[in-house]
Amino acid sequence: MSLYLSVDFYKHAAQTHPDGTGKRVLEVTDALNQLGRKLDAVRFTDEAFAQEQVTQLSQPQQPGKTLPLKAVPLAHKELYGRTFKDGSGWPYEGGSKTYEGQTASRTATVIDKLDSAGAIDCGRLVSVEYALGVTGHNAYAGTPKNPWNPAYICGGSSSGSGAVVAAGIVPAALGSDTGGSIRLPAAACGLVGVKPTQGLVSRTGVFALSNALDTVGPLSRSVRDSAQCLSVLAGYDAQDNQSINTEQPDYLNGLEDGLEGIRIGLAERYFLTGSTAEVADPVASCFERCAQLGAICHDLVIEGIEATNPLNVLLIATEAAHVHKKTILDRPELLNDQTLMRVLTGIFTSDGNYRRLQACRADFIARTLPDLFDKVDLFMAPVWPFALPTIKDSDVGANPEAAPLMQRIGHNTRPVNFLGLPAICLPIGFDANGLPLSVQLVGKPFSEAILLRVARAIEREYDFWSHRPDLSVFG
Repeated sequence: MSLYLSVDFYKHAAQTHPDGTGKRVLEVTDALNQLGRKLDAVRFTDEAFAQEQVTQLSQPQQPGKTLPLKAVPLAHKELYGRTFKDGSGWPYEGGSKTYEGQTASRTATVIDKLDSAGAIDCGRLVSVEYALGVTGHNAYAGTPKNPWNPAYICGGSSSGSGAVVAAGIVPAALGSDTGGSIRLPAAACGLVGVKPTQGLVSRTGVFALSNALDTVGPLSRSVRDSAQCLSVLAGYDAQDNQSINTEQPDYLNGLEDGLEGIRIGLAERYFLTGSTAEVADPVASCFERCAQLGAICHDLVIEGIEATNPLNVLLIATEAAHVHKKTILDRPELLNDQTLMRVLTGIFTSDGNYRRLQACRADFIARTLPDLFDKVDLFMAPVWPFALPTIKDSDVGANPEAAPLMQRIGHNTRPVNFLGLPAICLPIGFDANGLPLSVQLVGKPFSEAILLRVARAIEREYDFWSHRPDLSVFG
């Protein structure tokens, strides 16, 4: 199979050689079952269903209907439900032995959207248990290996999505981001990861962790592929209590317009000073390069931002404990050590303290956002605060000394979730271990079009994917 094919490749191939679509999809499912499983990144595939979707694409379409992702094979984090007319459903375990054997009760809204756009759904990928983890460790579902070096983590919790896309098996995959779970694996694997504005993309039918913070978005190898996916995913859903009805721009429009006149901030205090020089210095260099390309660059101070990391941790734990409380209390011995360690923080949060936590968040957002985006359109920050650790060194179950990493890893990502802001991360080089280094761009609510435009300008400068992982190490 030819790996590292883009969304546009599959769309073009479906138009010019429609008779080969079934073979191309079969190659993808084969690669998921072979390379994907060697990466410990695949939960299951459904070749028969994927081929059924291919057959449906060959049928006459409704007049005027467009298929913006026609014949594009995808696979997604194992949080996204799919059901069938006979009442059966795909496995829906949330990466946890506590839900072993559970199947979906409905198809996720975003999966319906991808189906309607002509995408082919090939299966589901490993998630950290309950999507509550930043390293990717999962003793039950598997701990995905980083395609750039199998000794290293993929990040979490969308670890399977990061591994499979970075290995070139599919052009994009859905993840979810509550405290960094799209951006951390995207950055660890050298991908573009989009964490949308809270409320832009529906979470209906998605395995829940935190109602206040969960967001849905794609991981891909290019900004253009992420823009095409986001254009399909975005939209109001009355069944999602966080969904916001807002105008949906064409995310491909203006994508190549460059940086001229864009105002970019660099929050050195907290984000850079809270990160090691190995990751902070390349971000500062990227900031300087943006200025050379026509951006208007400013230093930025975000007052009180240091409080948002622990508050985000507490909010996630509290809401996760509420959603999964019975399971956690009845069968704690079935949980991964990392999950149990984090969720127990929220078990004992009282209703009154939970309401105060929600009010604190709302107040902080109301006080912070107007000043934050008064002089800039977006700001830049690292994703990981230090060089990527190995699977062994970050395994809390085998190495209790790794526990403090859990708090530190989300240093640069959790504040973005707490503020409900959109962010896009993308690779800008390699560290001393030959693993990807990345930057994240954070904008005002519903500024995804500007973030994608800036990300594309940076992507052109760095041309990261002219290098590829050596997949021969996986046999």
